[in-house]
Amino acid sequence: MKTRYKINEMTCSGCQAKVMEALQTFADNVEVSLHPAEAVIESNKRIDLEDLQHALSKKGPYTIQEITISANGAEELSEIAHHAVHSHNNNNEPPKQLEHLKGKYYCPMLCEGDKVYESNVGCPICGMDLVQIGGSTNNNEEQNHLKKLLIQSAIITIPVFFIAMFGMSHNSFIYKILPYNVALWLQFIGATSVLFLGRKYLKRAYISFKTWNLNMFSLIGLGAIAAYLFSVYVLLNLHTFHTNDHLPIYFESVAVIFTLMILGQWLEARAHQKTKSSLEHLLHLVPQKATLLINGSTTEIAIDKVQIGDELLVKPGEKIPVDGIILSGKTSVNEALLTGEPLPVNKEGNDEVLAGSINTDQSFTMKATRIGQTTTIAQIVEMVNKASLSRAPIQRLADKISGYFVPIVVLIALLTFIYWGFISTEASLLFGLQNAIAVLIIACPCALGLATPVSISVGIGKGAEYGILIKKAEALELLQKTNVIITDKTGTLTEGKPSLEQIIPMKNFSEEQLIKITADLNANSEHPIAKAFTDKAIDQDIAFKPTKMVANVQGKGVQGMINGKKVLLGNEALLKQNRLEISLEIKSKVTEIQNQGKTVSYIAINNEVVGLAVIHDALKPEVKETIAYLHSKNIKIIMLTGDHQLTANAIANQIAIDEVFAQQLPQDKLAMIESIQKEGKIIAMIGDGINDAPALAKADVGIAMGSGSDLAQDFAKITLLNNSFSNLKKAYNLSTHVMKNIQQNLFFAFVYNVVGVAFAAGVFYYAIGMLLSPMIAALAMCLSSVSVIANALRLRNVKL
Repeated sequence: MKTRYKINEMTCSGCQAKVMEALQTFADNVEVSLHPAEAVIESNKRIDLEDLQHALSKKGPYTIQEITISANGAEELSEIAHHAVHSHNNNNEPPKQLEHLKGKYYCPMLCEGDKVYESNVGCPICGMDLVQIGGSTNNNEEQNHLKKLLIQSAIITIPVFFIAMFGMSHNSFIYKILPYNVALWLQFIGATSVLFLGRKYLKRAYISFKTWNLNMFSLIGLGAIAAYLFSVYVLLNLHTFHTNDHLPIYFESVAVIFTLMILGQWLEARAHQKTKSSLEHLLHLVPQKATLLINGSTTEIAIDKVQIGDELLVKPGEKIPVDGIILSGKTSVNEALLTGEPLPVNKEGNDEVLAGSINTDQSFTMKATRIGQTTTIAQIVEMVNKASLSRAPIQRLADKISGYFVPIVVLIALLTFIYWGFISTEASLLFGLQNAIAVLIIACPCALGLATPVSISVGIGKGAEYGILIKKAEALELLQKTNVIITDKTGTLTEGKPSLEQIIPMKNFSEEQLIKITADLNANSEHPIAKAFTDKAIDQDIAFKPTKMVANVQGKGVQGMINGKKVLLGNEALLKQNRLEISLEIKSKVTEIQNQGKTVSYIAINNEVVGLAVIHDALKPEVKETIAYLHSKNIKIIMLTGDHQLTANAIANQIAIDEVFAQQLPQDKLAMIESIQKEGKIIAMIGDGINDAPALAKADVGIAMGSGSDLAQDFAKITLLNNSFSNLKKAYNLSTHVMKNIQQNLFFAFVYNVVGVAFAAGVFYYAIGMLLSPMIAALAMCLSSVSVIANALRLRNVKL
């Protein structure tokens, strides 16, 4: 026998492995999945739930509930073992078994699984800021703290940089304002202050060396500290370094590097805060009140008081409070929030309705089957959150090289000290130390630090000119490597709303007459299809007026009296209800239109079909050309849509989509992306709805349409502001140009570093009789930065 269980508090792959280990002690055939957080145990005998809970408790704060199917087909959960608390009382509270973890921190990239930390010291693996468990979604204390640090650091750094850059010559105008010694000490005070402000990043650099997980913090920390300590030594021993050349003091480099690093951390904190706020906003889309039915009387209760099995009343225009099934009544429900499809769906007895969707038609009663964190919309929130956290951080080229570059530089500095301090004919400890420090200083990643952010910054500005909003730099790195593009249909490939394409007269009526009649019939309705008829009349300047004698026929269409004539507008079922026959000629015409992925409504007057209304969600005009271009780059295009298969196939055939998957729910889209990623493919996902948000977050590059939902835009890394699908092509081209520019910049930066390190180490001393002087070192570092910036600025002239 197979038994399904829900596993609570299983949040990552580390948890999954622990749960699997605990449950395998009871049976060999055990399957544990993260999405959804469930386990399936196949055993010859029934296993006591208390025994399972006991085994899980030894592994962590996990609880288990058995999933059973009730007589009406709804899933029901057993009480949480060892925690006799009714589920609905804790939907909005932190799990009791996790209270001992509140206030602790975890890495958002889950580098060490479910490991937690006592304080935010930064992840020892990737160096990122840690996230507090149980912190409020509105808590932006860290973001405000970093903003304050950034402002303070910038105020200090700007004058330090100004003094250093314009004070290289002893005859500089700077020294007519400030005495030479005072200018040097001001630089020391400024650099020291910035290091103090960014002291936690020095600690991260220390941890990276301690754990030997070298990253950009290692490189920056090593170079900055070497530059600072050596500069302090020079400052305290000016008589030893008395020369007409510029003193080897690099306080400005220290200040600039740390200010840029604080800037990057602040931008990261802003992005994370926006993510949390967006999730909270999505949950607020569910109503906070529900109408409870008890013995025929109604009572309004808070949403967290609803229990599974409760009977609820939902009135027209109200949002559905929880997931459930309809007990009585017929209606139309707008599920665009969850499916992305704009047309309301007809619902009747035993049909499922979902929390957050809107009842657009008539009152109905429903039975609650899923509440709180088990509702579909809550699961979407969970999927988005997990998808946005489960992806490992992308290691940029500079980060990858850092793992090799840092130990190599340290080794070269050590060998330089040994040679010039003990072996060479000019050997002295001071000479060896000076040259070793020179190696570390010239290796300080000034140009390296600028190589990526400057190109990204210019690229982001260039994208904005074309209505392409780049929100995450890694998107520009990955988009040009994309193998597969997955696209939504409605609102992405199409305009996103039903429109009346045309009315085909079948009898002695003109198209204009039929437009007026159908507009009269729909003038008082807010239904999306009704609006398509009135919009058509407005576009063609056809006057219409509401008719009072109109009835909505659930799931079939509308009918009414206009000028003493009975008018029907709807599907074939409406005609059959009124005993109207449809000729073979008309049926053939309707089939032809439907095979094009369009919807047809019959127009009948006085029991005779007089016309056909062709309703269509039109393709955006630039879609076909853009997809052809992407195919030329060997990119596979897959369409995932919540629409019907016939409509999806018709659209796909028109624009040469490679694969089509219809009637896809949010979890289906997410599963598809995870499946393709396991094949080693890099995926870009483009969509516009809340239902696309989990997929956008999970994809390597999420791209949202500008007219789409706020949540889709928040979890996408790129937003196409003008809603044009052709901007996907421009974004791809921009990505290609920016990455090429970054590679050029890294080449410049490392060439200067390699040559500079070689000179500083004395490789060319016996050939040309010189070591790298401090003045030349300063100029070389400055020139490397200038070359990187100048090359990045070339992106401004790129044509997309």
